[in-house]
Amino acid sequence: MAKAARYFGLVPAGGAGRRFGGSTPKQYALLGGKTVLEHSVQALLVDPRVEKVFVVVAQEDSMAQALFADNPKIKCLPVAGAERVNTVLNALNLLLENFMVNETDWVLVHDAARPGLNAAALKALIDQASEHVAGGLLALPVADTLKKTTVAEEGEVIAQHTVPRVHLWAAQTPQMFRAQALSMAISECIYKGLQLTDDASAIETMGIGPLIVPGHIENMKITQADDLRIVARLLGLSQENTQ
Repeated sequence: MAKAARYFGLVPAGGAGRRFGGSTPKQYALLGGKTVLEHSVQALLVDPRVEKVFVVVAQEDSMAQALFADNPKIKCLPVAGAERVNTVLNALNLLLENFMVNETDWVLVHDAARPGLNAAALKALIDQASEHVAGGLLALPVADTLKKTTVAEEGEVIAQHTVPRVHLWAAQTPQMFRAQALSMAISECIYKGLQLTDDASAIETMGIGPLIVPGHIENMKITQADDLRIVARLLGLSQENTQ
C-alpha cells in the first residue's frame, strides 16, 4: 500500500535584503503588528495538510527562533547558505539525512517575504500539484507590456522592441516538489554552474515542466521598501508598522 502524501513548508529566511535597505532584514520588518516572516510562515499552516514548516536561517540569527519558540509546528534550521539556492539545498539535505522528511514527501518552498499568500491559492496548489508528476507552483500571467532594452552611452535606457507576453507568467511561491527530486535537481544545477532564479528552474532542467496554478496579486514579494506599503494596503493592514 502506498504511503499517504505528506506536506511540509520550507521558508528560506537567511537573506540580508540588500535591496530593501535599512538595518533590519525585510523578513523582520513589521506589518500590521507582526513580522513579515510570521505572516509568511503562518500562511502555510492555514492548510491542515501542511504538517510542519521549516524556517531556514543563518547560524547567528536568533530572532526567528524567538518568534516561533512556542509553536511545535514551526522549526528553525540554522543552515542558511550564501545564496537562496544554497539555503534551500542545505535544508533539504539536512531534512532527508535525518529522516525528518521522506524522499517522496512534498515540500512547499515559500519566500519569507511573501506575507500575502491566501488559503484558497494554497489549497489549489496542493490539490492540483499533488496530481502532477513534477509538482507545481503559483504564478500569474504577465499583464504589462514588456520591452527589451539597451543602455546608450549617455546612460539612457532605450526600448529596442516589445516582447510578446502571450506565454509569459510571473512565478510566485509556494513552489511544491518532491523533497528528493528537488534536492537532486538543485545539486545538479549547482554542479553545472547554472543560475537558478527559483526552485522550479531546477526542476525544469530535468525536462519535466511543473504545473502552473494561478496565484493572486496579494501574494506579491517584498523587495523594495515601498513594496511593504503596497502589501499593507493590499492586505488591509495598519500602516503604522510599515516604516
